[in-house]
Amino acid sequence: MIRKIRSKLSVKVFFITLLLVAACCSVTYLCIARFAPYVYSHELAEAEELAELFATELSNIPQDEVPFFLPNYDDMLADRFDGEFIIRIFNSSGEEVTLPHLDTITGRKVEDFKSGDLSKPYAVSLLDGGEEYSLLIAKNAGKESQVVEALQKSLPILGIVVLVVSVIAAFFYSWYMTAPIKKVSRLSKQMADMDFSGLCSTTRTDEIGVLSISLNTLSQKLGTALSDLQEANQKLQADIDMERQLERQRVEFFSAASHELKTPITIIKGQLQGMLYQVGRYKDRETYLAQSLEVTDNLEKMVQELLTISRLDTPGYAFNPSPIHFDKLIQDRLIANEDLFMQRELTVEKDISPEVCISGDLQLLQKVVDNLLGNAAAYSPAGERIMVNVWQADEKAHLTIENTGVHIPDEDIPKLFEAFYRVDQSRNRQTGGTGLGLYIVKTILDLHGAAIKIENTAQGVKVSVQF
Repeated sequence: MIRKIRSKLSVKVFFITLLLVAACCSVTYLCIARFAPYVYSHELAEAEELAELFATELSNIPQDEVPFFLPNYDDMLADRFDGEFIIRIFNSSGEEVTLPHLDTITGRKVEDFKSGDLSKPYAVSLLDGGEEYSLLIAKNAGKESQVVEALQKSLPILGIVVLVVSVIAAFFYSWYMTAPIKKVSRLSKQMADMDFSGLCSTTRTDEIGVLSISLNTLSQKLGTALSDLQEANQKLQADIDMERQLERQRVEFFSAASHELKTPITIIKGQLQGMLYQVGRYKDRETYLAQSLEVTDNLEKMVQELLTISRLDTPGYAFNPSPIHFDKLIQDRLIANEDLFMQRELTVEKDISPEVCISGDLQLLQKVVDNLLGNAAAYSPAGERIMVNVWQADEKAHLTIENTGVHIPDEDIPKLFEAFYRVDQSRNRQTGGTGLGLYIVKTILDLHGAAIKIENTAQGVKVSVQF
């Protein structure tokens, strides 16, 4: 049986589909459990005072007037506790009587109720004598219909979850079906290009595995006959591997970008829905409109940075370099960021040599300097210093920016130039960082042939750039 399963592609697909459907059902169940609300928001103990009051007042009226008073008590109880509790009256034998006339028993007894569903009893002796009764406050079982309402409200979310899971399942399904075929296709194409150095690695025993083994044998035989072309073929394989790596990096970048864009969009959508339906705290529209605008500003900033990255990463992108007074550029950007330094209560110390010239794109280099100064200001505690040094030596221009009072974990430093990487997620959310600033800086500096390094110092963190 196991051998048959391993040799049949259709059987494997069946079991994988079965597992995916089971996972989809599990996610649906978790969503239902997550959105089911608590039925009661008040405790029985909160109604004890009213129960005692009702019992006292009923003891001061004759039986024939009880039907006129009980509806008022029910309304009062419903208004106070949102209809979560109702009045129940039992005779001296512990049998429940109908309301509001007290002349018929319902067939239920005190013992039929759970201990947590009734308050303690309060004695009622009607003014005209007769049988004594016990008044209790009970949970209103009718409120439990809210669970059904909650399930209905969660239906759109469940629909989205099922849709997303189905898309993911379809992706993995198609990947499993086509991945081995793509391997075989790549190998056959490689053979058609007269490259017989590659092998289709596989441990499968089904039809595709047999085809892969046959192609491997054919490739080895042809490779022996054309061994004089091996060096050229190896170079071609290296180019293919590099192209795959670049494609994988591109896919990973846009996957991370879509995830980062989804978060502010979800926040804005939730706040707008809350304000539209005037739910709870969202009734304060001014506050949440301001918050939505702030999130939108951050989203706009992220989109602008993504557009910049897209432009810089475009194949064949070239800029027109021109002579730039680097010392003047630094001076101008320090003046432009003075308000930011004042808001953060930071002291700027600068040592800028005159006549430091480089060749480059002025706008791109302004963005580099602004990002580096902005990072230094954003992640420095109030009252600290930012030290900026510019000088020229050995026909190279140097720039260092050091901010004090903060350090970066050594294990995080190599990852700082990765797209969307943040050392401290919560802090960067507060400062509005997108995780793209240093990635853009590195991309621009690479275009200029410049080197950048970030390191911890005794006082803080230093960024060094060398043109």
